[in-house]
Amino acid sequence: MDGNAALESMIARMRGLEGFEAAVAREAAPLVEAAARQTAAAGTDPAGAAWAPKKSGGRALANAATKITAVPRGARVDIVLEGVEVYHQHGVEGGPPKRKIIPDVGDPVPPAIAAALHEGASRVFARTMGAR
Repeated sequence: MDGNAALESMIARMRGLEGFEAAVAREAAPLVEAAARQTAAAGTDPAGAAWAPKKSGGRALANAATKITAVPRGARVDIVLEGVEVYHQHGVEGGPPKRKIIPDVGDPVPPAIAAALHEGASRVFARTMGAR
């Protein structure tokens, strides 16, 4: 391939990056969900700090991981929590949260979720640009 053909090929691949952010969100959503579920299944907050045990001494929120989903919405991935676990996340009647399960808006991105987003971006970029 001569220089002009190589340049034309690279330009065409670069044009393929249009919509990159949304493609990354779609690719990364299942990875983000797995990362968020992993910390919940381990009984830790998104940063890895252990949750307080139940008053009776048992493991708190044993099924919390099953209540987490990650949904691509445009160029972002929303982590959604459902069920009674929401009360632990946000507290009751304005009280403090009991156990943080997923990151709140404005929180730093936890390392495991950052890694999932990076992996999603890497996959999309490699597909679009052609892995070499």
